[in-house]
Amino acid sequence: MSTACPCALYLGRLSPTSRSSIASQLKSVAKLMNWPDDYGPYFAKIDYQQALVIRAVLINAGWQPRSVNRAMIAIRGIVKVAVMLGTVDQREAAHIATIDRLKHPEHQGSPLSTKQVNQLFTLLERGRSAVAKRNVAIFALLLGTGLRRSELVSLILSDYNRRDHTLLVRHGKGNKSRLLFLPKWCQEHLAEWLKIRRLDDGYLLCKTYTSGKVVLDIGLTVSAVYRLIKDKLAAIGVPNASPHDMRRTFITRLLEQNVDINTVRQMAGHADISTTTVYDKRDHQFMKSAAHTLCYKSAGGEHDNAP
Repeated sequence: MSTACPCALYLGRLSPTSRSSIASQLKSVAKLMNWPDDYGPYFAKIDYQQALVIRAVLINAGWQPRSVNRAMIAIRGIVKVAVMLGTVDQREAAHIATIDRLKHPEHQGSPLSTKQVNQLFTLLERGRSAVAKRNVAIFALLLGTGLRRSELVSLILSDYNRRDHTLLVRHGKGNKSRLLFLPKWCQEHLAEWLKIRRLDDGYLLCKTYTSGKVVLDIGLTVSAVYRLIKDKLAAIGVPNASPHDMRRTFITRLLEQNVDINTVRQMAGHADISTTTVYDKRDHQFMKSAAHTLCYKSAGGEHDNAP
């Protein structure tokens, strides 16, 4: 893909983690459209009618509304870059911008229950190989910090402070950085992996062979993590779960443990608290329990005056 290609220029404006994720998604779109490997010029020439066709193809392929909308946002962005380069008429970009976003359920996806999380780690901890130790660390970080897959695969060893047990996400969503604090159980699983990985520079979670060979300069891909999550969740009887349910589980569990929602927002790396509320999967039983704790009595047992 040429560096002057609108597609390449658009991707270059994104943060490293977003760039990797969006590039992978565009590659999937190109494959569904039967475009060649050098698909960049095809995206730059998309018109209104073809944009509608692409959206229909993605829907028919079973893509979730959020993924379809994300792909269409990228397409609009690429066409806008083409307009600025003078290779596409501005009216074409305006027409594509009128395509409505797909609506999605407010409570899309489901978090894992504590029982399912325990089943998952029981399964993972049966393995004794280098790959198994790495996989336990992957799930520990996802469920212990709420990392996005794109953030997880971008981590390098120096991002982990072994003294303070913190992780630095250098380029999160929106190109924003944040500091993550690891729970003790998460620290322990990561320590087990580091004994095998060693403390040489390279990706924190890297390519690992069944023979035990670890390749520090080759990181995991988001698609590899996707397959790993789907396979392990299916193995414990959760076949239709989304990999993003790891993040939903992290956020929901914090809220269940009465961590205030603004703190949860910061831990999750959300710019807007309204985004955090979408992930809140606490059920009616939780609200019932909360209602039982509501009381207007003072410590001495007397009712305080209320308006």
